[in-house]
Amino acid sequence: MELKLDHIVHFIKGHPTEAVNAWKNHGYHAAMGGSHENWGTYNSLLYIGQTYLEFLSIEKKEIADQSDNPLITQLTQDLQNGEGVGQICFRTNNIHELQRELENKGCVTLPIFQGSRKREDGSTISWSMLFIKNNPQHIYPFFIDWGMEDDIRFQELKRIGMLDEKLEDASVQAIFIAAEDSEKSAKEWTKLFPFEIKDTYKTSNQHEKRISIQAGSTEIFFCQPLNEESEASAVLKTRGEKPFAIQFAPSLEKEVNLFGSSYL
Repeated sequence: MELKLDHIVHFIKGHPTEAVNAWKNHGYHAAMGGSHENWGTYNSLLYIGQTYLEFLSIEKKEIADQSDNPLITQLTQDLQNGEGVGQICFRTNNIHELQRELENKGCVTLPIFQGSRKREDGSTISWSMLFIKNNPQHIYPFFIDWGMEDDIRFQELKRIGMLDEKLEDASVQAIFIAAEDSEKSAKEWTKLFPFEIKDTYKTSNQHEKRISIQAGSTEIFFCQPLNEESEASAVLKTRGEKPFAIQFAPSLEKEVNLFGSSYL
């Protein structure tokens, strides 16, 4: 199976336009995505090459609280512990084949979800989503199939003004995830997904043990705190085993700290 990093989901409490304005203040063009009417949520988006950041928030709590979508359930639960990056999504061009491959590895999945979003211009886009059933603390990613070729989808996004020209050739180089046991997390991911362990080391300040895996063009670092000074230690205490920092390529001119997470 081929998996590409599709997007990173950042849970926020306020209106998604707050993220749009925050990125604007740093010189970047994010845009409102729209409403997921069946889930009671709405979002804004910042595209980085063929990946994007999704700033997801609750629009109608009474609908979100009743949703059976695992991502929405996680959103409502995680926001009780604070804002921050909560999930990672990988893109596939055959979600049914991916489901079969995961099941053959002994990984039980939930039925495929059909998603849709009403855009600001009134148009509707749709997609398919796949979640792993046994996912304590939501430590595994989820998967999406847009039902169209990447090039066609991004041409459409460019046409409607969703892309920032400064970031069209950029990418997400690395994702840093707080982990109770970095070796265990890395082995679990490489067992289920077509990723390989790349490196193992301690940070120069001796605060963390890190194990990285190569997930397509993105390197994912599982960061195990070795003392209380570690940033990962604070994340584990407040939000659990969650991503907390995203590295762009090329790097941003200066670090951007938004809604509980860092962009580098």
